[in-house]
Amino acid sequence: MYKFNYVHSQNYEGSEKKFREMLLRESERVRPIIREYFLKEYILGMGDTYETFKLYCKTFDVDEMLDTRMIIIKPTGARDFEDFFFIKNTAEQYIGEENILLSTTINNFLVIITTILDRTELTDLLDKTRRAVKQCYNYGVMAVYGKVAYLSDTPAAYERLKECMGYSFYSDSDKTLYENDLKIGESSTALRPDYGTVEHAVKSGDRDKVKAQLDSFFDELEGAMPTPAVAKTYCLELYVCIIRCCEVEKIDAYMKGIMYLQDAKAIGEIRSFIEEKGLEITDSNTPEKHRIYSTLIRDTIKLIDENIRNENLSLRWLAGNILYTNVDYLGKLFKKETGKNFSHYVMEKRMEMAKEIILEGKHDRIYEVAEKVGYGSNSQYFSQVFKKYTGVSPLEYKEFARLMRENKKSEN
Repeated sequence: MYKFNYVHSQNYEGSEKKFREMLLRESERVRPIIREYFLKEYILGMGDTYETFKLYCKTFDVDEMLDTRMIIIKPTGARDFEDFFFIKNTAEQYIGEENILLSTTINNFLVIITTILDRTELTDLLDKTRRAVKQCYNYGVMAVYGKVAYLSDTPAAYERLKECMGYSFYSDSDKTLYENDLKIGESSTALRPDYGTVEHAVKSGDRDKVKAQLDSFFDELEGAMPTPAVAKTYCLELYVCIIRCCEVEKIDAYMKGIMYLQDAKAIGEIRSFIEEKGLEITDSNTPEKHRIYSTLIRDTIKLIDENIRNENLSLRWLAGNILYTNVDYLGKLFKKETGKNFSHYVMEKRMEMAKEIILEGKHDRIYEVAEKVGYGSNSQYFSQVFKKYTGVSPLEYKEFARLMRENKKSEN
């Protein structure tokens, strides 16, 4: 009996020792997980945050007044947890796990709290992280780090850096930013964009002036750095002013660009898009004498001017009887270089010519005006086209011209 009890006692003591060793091993294994959980809950303000933080400091023997810096890293192109894991490991290797109090993912950001306070050192480590991620995984990385703050202030630091990350709108996707370098919260009321000057330049077809005005607008906007939402509002107002200058039949296509601007993630995307569309519309408004056309299209335009009064003027007539070229080829080339269909181009020419004749004040009847601008005896069709083009009938336009002349006489 004694022997049995002795053996049982020995086995029990051995099992208890193994159990204690197992608990210690497991506690060490889960310790980092618990540590991350406590601090993450505190940052996000979940539960009783004050008690959570106190328990964290006591459990892990951390000074709540410890000086730290927070880092937020946002990868572009990362798709799943595995991608974040690779980026997280890279950052930890460069910064050093001994310098990290927290390294976790929150809302598609990698959030790190470090005890490295020197700006130059931290910037260098983050730049190395970005380059390594780009080289190894081909992801762009935006990193923003905050000013020195007590560990107890990490919830406020997180909110500030989230706002800073929104200002990546003004940067490319592969950059390291410092919180104090961003003009968070500064007023942008001093911005007074001169939309009218841009609109006038687009209407007049002045490509160089449009380019200069757009450069000035975006340089001023990027210098002021209003919130991304406010910046987009300015850009949308500018875009609407520009597309008002395009041909009526193209307005619906250009209006679709508004959705693109609203969804854009960076000012660079918006700038390129508005410049492209702005110069495209400007070119369509460029006076013909300043445009550079191929020899064939220059000859075509010259023949249009010479035959504008001829009611038989048509693309097929010019191609077959004068230019001796393929009508389909000529039509496509004409549209490509002038931005207008041949028939639409001729119609505009004739309508502008009709307006000039009416404004001259000579006593031409409407059927006479129609004949002079190439509509032959079909004055009714001429009147329909004129009203569609100007918004008023030829008779109404004639009366308007008469009133203008009378007012001018009375002023003199």
